[in-house]
Amino acid sequence: MNDRDRLKARIDTLSPMAVRFVARLVDSLSETPAPHTITPTWLTRHPEWIEYFGLAISAHHGTTTEPLGLTSFETVFRNACEALDWTLDAPGSATRRFVDLTLTPADGITRRLSLKSTAARKIAEGTAHISKLTEAAWIQDVRSARARRQRLLELFREYRAAVDAIIMLRAFREPDTIPNRYQLIEIPSDLFEALEDAPESAFAADGPVIDCAYRGLPSAAQVSIDRSDAKITVRRIQLSVCTIHAEWRLVRSTVSSPESPDRSG
Repeated sequence: MNDRDRLKARIDTLSPMAVRFVARLVDSLSETPAPHTITPTWLTRHPEWIEYFGLAISAHHGTTTEPLGLTSFETVFRNACEALDWTLDAPGSATRRFVDLTLTPADGITRRLSLKSTAARKIAEGTAHISKLTEAAWIQDVRSARARRQRLLELFREYRAAVDAIIMLRAFREPDTIPNRYQLIEIPSDLFEALEDAPESAFAADGPVIDCAYRGLPSAAQVSIDRSDAKITVRRIQLSVCTIHAEWRLVRSTVSSPESPDRSG
């Protein structure tokens, strides 16, 4: 019995309400958004991965108006990789700080990834924003520019050693609607290497913002030390230095929905 016949057999055992639920889910899958791939990448070279992710977006919005948030994104990303039989670590098994998923796709290259998502009210087209790259409790205790620089450099050396890239899902939407577009981008961790060149004077303020030069841009991103929340924020990440894997455009985008905050934590 193939998967289609097996599915039909299982539907016959469901209650009328369960059949109604499945029918709604199937309707949502029939409206799966066609991906608009920006450039061939280690992900988009596998159309099955892209199709699976688009189906997951459709299934998600078949039952809720809320954007695909961080926890759901992590699950969908992992499931899409598993569907292609890629090698990946078990959920929650990462032993290194900062890493959400370690996987080896078909190209044989192991990648250690941090996963982020955002459904902020206003998302810039040309830049990305990570509201919390990581927590850093020491921020509230450090007072001198010298100590602040030393602790930040130690943190980012550890981060770059642990993480190869940040994969971020961005949900674009108009106020009070479900997302009309999802964008999957990859931010290289070596973007932060330029922090090593930042002078001590750049850390003089209680909440300094340090430019990261990268690929010829004097400010490809800005690392902000947020003393009030003891966290590291990354602002104005230029998409020109990132990889835009794919975009999915949704047809249904007029369902009323309450605002959801940025969940890039």
